[in-house]
Amino acid sequence: MSEGRFQDRVAVVTGGAGGFGAAVGARLVADGARVVLVDWEEEQLRRVAAELGALALTADVSDEAAVAGYVRRAVEEHGRIDLFFNNAGIEGRMAPIVELDVADFDRVMAVNCRGVFLGLREVLRVMLAQGGGSIVNTASMGGVKGGPNFSPYITSKHAVVGLTRCAAMEGAAHGIRVNAIAPGHIDTRMARALTRQLSPEDPDGLMQAVAARVPMGRYGTAEEVANLATWLLSDEASYVTGGVYLVDAGITAA
Repeated sequence: MSEGRFQDRVAVVTGGAGGFGAAVGARLVADGARVVLVDWEEEQLRRVAAELGALALTADVSDEAAVAGYVRRAVEEHGRIDLFFNNAGIEGRMAPIVELDVADFDRVMAVNCRGVFLGLREVLRVMLAQGGGSIVNTASMGGVKGGPNFSPYITSKHAVVGLTRCAAMEGAAHGIRVNAIAPGHIDTRMARALTRQLSPEDPDGLMQAVAARVPMGRYGTAEEVANLATWLLSDEASYVTGGVYLVDAGITAA
């Protein structure tokens, strides 16, 4: 493999079996990184890891011991963690607030907020000890705006934005950069699951209608999200920290 911008860097990617995680993992490997993929979907995780030549670690990111375990295992295997794509998340149930159970809310917050916090905490400890690193958290355009029937997810992604800004302030003096990406309508498993919730009779028709409302007239791809995430992880973004960057084809600009 020719040397790339991440040559000999060690990267950990959570949600590594899904669309964004697999796309970012592939870019990191192609650019020379040694990659650790983390997910709780074991079969899909192992398939993606085998394709990329990455280490697969099965873990529930909402579990404190499991998070400490995947971080410890990554360090045992590779000696350090230079790059962290803190990406794992779930969509949860879509319904008005008055129809949601506490369990609906807690499940989403456990993965999307607690999981991001635990990953940040454990990886920051490693990066502080080694003297630097770069982190990208996955928020959402739902982390910078509101919307009906999606309150647990939107709340959790607002929390990711807050955690990103706090971690960036704490890490800046130690050579640690922390940013967040905020994808809009991207064609992934999650997007298709959401359209099936909203329109079980015609999910494809709903996706077409949503795409028509996007200024660029289409859904984005996981690879387009990976373009931004990997740039933020790279030294090309050496003066960039504490930011939240939309990948939404302009839909929030209106």
